[in-house]
Amino acid sequence: MTTQLERQEPGLHVLAEWTADEDEPQRLVIAARRVNRDSLRRAARHLGDMTNEHGGTATVGARPVMVRRYAEDQLALLPEDGNAYHRGLLDIRDDLAARGVQDTDRVLAGAMRVPVETLRACLRVAEQRLGR
Repeated sequence: MTTQLERQEPGLHVLAEWTADEDEPQRLVIAARRVNRDSLRRAARHLGDMTNEHGGTATVGARPVMVRRYAEDQLALLPEDGNAYHRGLLDIRDDLAARGVQDTDRVLAGAMRVPVETLRACLRVAEQRLGR
């Protein structure tokens, strides 16, 4: 019997395959737009989550952790340029909402490690600068 699990996010696809009663996957496929430290770190997180899922490890609360990590990864990719940064920040918020994430402001604030009020001020500035 073969068990196959996979995870996808923009620019990254991770597939792992287990056979019989093995604890470690016998096959691992990572496809990334850019293979670098960041994409490998994200792939490792997904592999860990899939290994836990395959082994039946309780994953209570796993989705909020994965959402926060996704937000952190997206924030790390933002350019330092003012308008591009603000546009990216709004895009991340919209992306989270499109993925069904509730309370995107709280998630983003947590990923940025700032109070929600600070994030909301940043979002207001972004909207003003970009005329949204």
